[in-house]
Amino acid sequence: MNVRYLLAASLIVTCATVQAQDARPQARHELPVNDCMRTDRISNWAMVDDRTVVVANGPNFFKITTDVDCPRMDLGGGIRFRGAENIKAVAPMRICGSINEQIVRRDDPPCQITSVEKIDKATYKKLEKNAKRKGSGAEPNGMVR
Repeated sequence: MNVRYLLAASLIVTCATVQAQDARPQARHELPVNDCMRTDRISNWAMVDDRTVVVANGPNFFKITTDVDCPRMDLGGGIRFRGAENIKAVAPMRICGSINEQIVRRDDPPCQITSVEKIDKATYKKLEKNAKRKGSGAEPNGMVR
């Protein structure tokens, strides 16, 4: 009987250890404010997959990734972003990869943005070529309150 308790306890400890290792938060890389994506300057965007959108932003290009599938991120004819309050205070209408930045969708919960990366034009073109959906601009400036 004691052996069964010992085996059960070791199984519980092993499962808890594995779960704790899977739950480690990933390091967040936030862009400097001057390098952030300007939502008021979006010229084109492409939804690569349910978690990734690439954005042409003047002469700059960005790859934005969400933490979960966000299949209807372009619902309503454009991509809409909600910026983090700490960035809004310094530079409004920017998405930098900060905590609490979101892609907002009509009638669906928002999707948390996990990363915003600057990419080059060739990478943008490659990702855009295989995109599920594409669009131009953002409505009216890509930001919601």
